[in-house]
This record gives sequence, C-alpha cells and structure tokens, in this order.
Amino acid sequence: MKINIIGSGWLAQPLAQTLQADGHDLMLTTTQQDKVAELQNKGLKAIQYELGDQLSEPGMLFDADVLIIACTCKDTTAYDVMLDQLSEQNCKHILYISSTSVYQENQQHHNENSQALNQDSPIWQIEQLMQTHASASIIRFAGLVGPNRHPGNFFAEGKTLDQANAPVNLIHLDDCIGIIKAVIANQAWQQTFNGCADTHPSKADFYQYAAELIGRKPPATTASQTTNFKTVDNQKVKDQLAYEFKHPDVMRMTF
Repeated sequence: MKINIIGSGWLAQPLAQTLQADGHDLMLTTTQQDKVAELQNKGLKAIQYELGDQLSEPGMLFDADVLIIACTCKDTTAYDVMLDQLSEQNCKHILYISSTSVYQENQQHHNENSQALNQDSPIWQIEQLMQTHASASIIRFAGLVGPNRHPGNFFAEGKTLDQANAPVNLIHLDDCIGIIKAVIANQAWQQTFNGCADTHPSKADFYQYAAELIGRKPPATTASQTTNFKTVDNQKVKDQLAYEFKHPDVMRMTF
C-alpha cells in the first residue's frame, strides 16, 4: 500500500522503517528542511510540510491508501486546513495517533466507550475533526516508553514524584508499532482503540524499577493524597484485532 505519515519523530521514524520493510510505499513529513536529507540518508522518502501549509501538489501527500498522523501539533485550525485539501484527493483511510489524556482523571477505568472525556482538550477536538473523514480510525496511546525514552530518566535528580500511589498507564514503542500495523492489516476503520499495557502498578513502584535499571536513585515521593488518576483498558485491541502485546507487563519492560 501507499502509506504516508505526517510526522517524523520518535514514533513516526521507526514506524516508517518497519512498514517500509514490510513492502509498503512510505513517505514521511518533517517541518525542517535540513531533516529531509537526514531522513533520505536513512532510506526514507520525505518532504517538508507543516500542518496548515498549502501544498502546491497536495496529491503527493494526501493521495494515499493510508494517511497516518503522528505528530504533536495541536492547532485545530491547521487540521481544518489539512482536511479541506485532503477532501479533494484520493485518501482512502486516516489513522490519527491520539492520547489517553483525553480521558478524565476521575479514579475510573476507561475503555473506548467512556464518556468521561476532556472535551476542552485540543486532542479530543482534533479527534472529532478526523472523524468527519469517511474512513478514519483513532488510536489513543498511553504514556510512551522505549528506546531513547527510558522512564528511568523521566525524573531528574532531586525531583519529587507526586501522587506516588497513582497507577501508571504506559505503552512500549514496539506495541505502538504493532497496534498500528494491526489496525491496517485488519482494515479496522471508523474505530477508536486504546493502546496501553496490561498492568498498572503505582508510580512509586514503577519509577523505582525504571531508575534501578539504569543505576539511578529513584525519585523521592510525597505523602499527598492520590486523587487524580485513571486506568486505561486495552481489551478491545486484543479482541477485535487479535493483538498480542509484546510488553504487557510494565514491570518487565526493557528499554
């Protein structure tokens, strides 16, 4: 398939390399002109593009079997502009990489049917825009960990960990890529999926484990009452996509 990815960061690059190795025709975007050559030197096709740009040849980006949006832009106006251009092209499917931050921290367990959503969040508003396309799916990823994103480094020396008893919601890069591939392979469009590991240990336990892996002192914790938290359910990707997590237990993850 022809798969184009808006973005070229921590998730987008290894995703592109994996999909290209699977035989798909891939192209990435970057907001930086000098990064185009860097990506090309890695064997990846790339163009300079920033959400909201008016492309002289929009078909180059938007005429695709799958358009994956894997960037950090939260400018809803820019997404409106993109969708206007895209509407005149042959873009069969959109896959928007969202975040479990759309769920409220209301001490509840959230699956994809949860109505406790942060509707003021630009990410949630972008999700609504994406769903105006005839065939768009959304993946809400939990906290991202993996190569070059080691959780043992998340807390600088001397930084205090608040609400240490709150549960963590995390997902490894390997599973991010695996779930994206599963959505495409299963043609699971017009759907929303959560991407999160099975287990939800406390922040105190997890970040102590992560710090010890790299020989660092774990962050200090406060005695503050744990009130703002949630857990994220991942059963839908297992049931509907038959996806088997590579890193289901966060206390056994390697980075």
